[in-house]
Amino acid sequence: MMKYQLSTLISTVAAGLLLVGCYNDFDAPSPQPAMTDEQMQADGLAYISIGDLKQKFYSMRGDNPGQPASLTIAEPLYTRGKVISSDREGNIYKSLYIYDGESESAIELKLSSGNYLFHPVGQIVFVKLQELVVGNYRGMLSIGTRSSNTSYSNDNIETDILRREHIFAGEQQPMLSSDTLVVTKENYASVLADENGEFGQNALGRLVRFEGVTSRYGTAQWGYQNTFPNYFANSTSYDVTSPGWSDIPEWATWAAKRALPNGNGSFTETYFYGSAWFSYTDPNVGAKGEAAAGNYVIRTSGYSSFRDGRIPADGDTVDITAIYTIYTSSSANASTAKGNCAYQLVLNSAKDVVLKLEDQPLTDPQE
Repeated sequence: MMKYQLSTLISTVAAGLLLVGCYNDFDAPSPQPAMTDEQMQADGLAYISIGDLKQKFYSMRGDNPGQPASLTIAEPLYTRGKVISSDREGNIYKSLYIYDGESESAIELKLSSGNYLFHPVGQIVFVKLQELVVGNYRGMLSIGTRSSNTSYSNDNIETDILRREHIFAGEQQPMLSSDTLVVTKENYASVLADENGEFGQNALGRLVRFEGVTSRYGTAQWGYQNTFPNYFANSTSYDVTSPGWSDIPEWATWAAKRALPNGNGSFTETYFYGSAWFSYTDPNVGAKGEAAAGNYVIRTSGYSSFRDGRIPADGDTVDITAIYTIYTSSSANASTAKGNCAYQLVLNSAKDVVLKLEDQPLTDPQE
């Protein structure tokens, strides 16, 4: 009897240890190995660079940035790039920008939120392209999935199933100086131009440092002819000419949150996008309908953590490191970069704007 009880006890303990071992593995799983080109190719996928992928889109769907267009990738292809953006500060939303140094080209991945937790800056990200959709929205190309809304050319890859099927984390790499395109007053006209000498698609989506660019307040004579700084919400733009907003130059911040009247005596807290103007050129050059060459708008979300930080004063000279994008109307033609459009800069952080002379980051003065 004692022998039977001892045997049973040993078996029970062994089973318990086995279960504990299993649960330990579940609770503390080993990290997933970094994806490699060899693994992607072993799965029967052929590599296409980001630069070639963008050209594939243009060759098949045209290059008018104002018209929504999409291209579903049918072939077993993959691409990869280094992460150059972060949504940690809340200014970039549900997007990840990746850069390919070989083709010197970048593109947006339309994902979910919290990307910085899974894909930090410098990580190589692999994308299985088959059945995904390359789309054009107002001049910017992105990789996403099919959209049921005809106003948009693709949608975000948000579900866990789709992300696991198409998005893979590669090795973590340091950011190199070559990952950032450097632009100055002397070279912007050539560095940001395409092979035809026009302001085309080559640099769009890249991380660009604009050195020695000037902050401007007032009405621009190019693009939309907005008055800067301005704040936008609910399809309405507000600037110093708007009732109740005339004191903007005294408090101008990257974005804003203000209480708007509902018309019935109540108010609603509203988050405004902010737009600030920076230029290499005379503020009066250009005209409505022309591209804003040498003129750039920093567009900031009202939900960003640095929303309340002051923007540079009129006439300040700064260095800006940001994602270089474009926003254009349906009348624009990307091959000549003409049309009712503006080149927009997207900040990862307000620390990426530095006063040229003082060399200090422009942050909230209350911090």
